[in-house]
Amino acid sequence: MKNNNQISDEREQLRLSLLRFLDAHMEVSSRGMAESLLLQMARAEGRLELTMAEVRAELLYLKDRNLICQVPKPISPELRSWRITADGRDQHAQLTT
Repeated sequence: MKNNNQISDEREQLRLSLLRFLDAHMEVSSRGMAESLLLQMARAEGRLELTMAEVRAELLYLKDRNLICQVPKPISPELRSWRITADGRDQHAQLTT
């Protein structure tokens, strides 16, 4: 069973991964990334038990911190996409240097 510190560390690592994915994606497109793709990429890093609900919770946390924003979609708005904000790129750069 995981203790609170392990859970907090895992959530922090997931947030950093999400920022990294979105930052890298901005290099090729400003259209945003689908939640399902973000989940798939996080699982590819070894988080095999990760759920969409957990990814959404961390995306909302990053949104509340103004580090990412949801991309409006006129077609299929239920399929949420996200992009990193300027503040998110600055934060990511500070954390990775």
